[in-house]
Amino acid sequence: MATVINNSDWQSSGQIIENIIKEAGKKHICPKCGKEDVPCEITLNGVKRIVYASNCDCYEKEQKAKEEQKRKEWLQEKFKNANIGKRYIDITLDKLEAMGTENIAAAKKYVADFNPESGASIHMIGEFGNGKTSEGYAIIKALLPKFNCVSITWNEIVTRCYYAKAFDASETIDQILKWLSQFDLIMIDEFVINIKDDKEINLATALFDNLYKDNKCFILINNPCDIVDMKKVPRLGKLLDRVKDQAEIFTFKHESYRGVKNA
Repeated sequence: MATVINNSDWQSSGQIIENIIKEAGKKHICPKCGKEDVPCEITLNGVKRIVYASNCDCYEKEQKAKEEQKRKEWLQEKFKNANIGKRYIDITLDKLEAMGTENIAAAKKYVADFNPESGASIHMIGEFGNGKTSEGYAIIKALLPKFNCVSITWNEIVTRCYYAKAFDASETIDQILKWLSQFDLIMIDEFVINIKDDKEINLATALFDNLYKDNKCFILINNPCDIVDMKKVPRLGKLLDRVKDQAEIFTFKHESYRGVKNA
């Protein structure tokens, strides 16, 4: 059991040592396991002294448990900040690999080689329900212990920016874009731009200008039809070109996994 020895300005180093030895000369009983301290003989300045040492590891176990709890709470907070939904809390790359999800080897390599300064990114393209979002979340979960990541849908970004224009808004569009840029990895799911809305096109362009300029890592998730629609808008050509330059394409060809359990 640890005992705190308080010092004051007038105590000399010799007095501090003497107080420590005096405290160590007291026998204690562990309140958890009931074991008594064991006596040990030491020699200090030529004088033999009997001090007592702990006869159990209860204190060490308690400290280790506290550290593990702190780490658990820290990770829970990071999960919360990463915006990971309950459906994906238990998903991992290994579980997805066992299910036969595509691109897992490349995803594991991405995690192993991840460097937030590299700008290395992923563009996941495939039809509905074939594991793109699950794989994106699994990548984020694998990186969270060391890096700050966030997942957000394009609609969430647009909605926040829409309300940012309100009279009593607590944040501006620039603040939202800066908030996104603080993360080491940004996953944007359902990147479906309303190509008939000039403001939304401008927002998407501004966002990817920032990501490209700051060399930020991102995961972008699309259905093939989204890409077809965006290619119809000349102003989105630069955005798509920058995504192509920065991101490795993960193609998903498997049919939808949804409803398989109930089939």
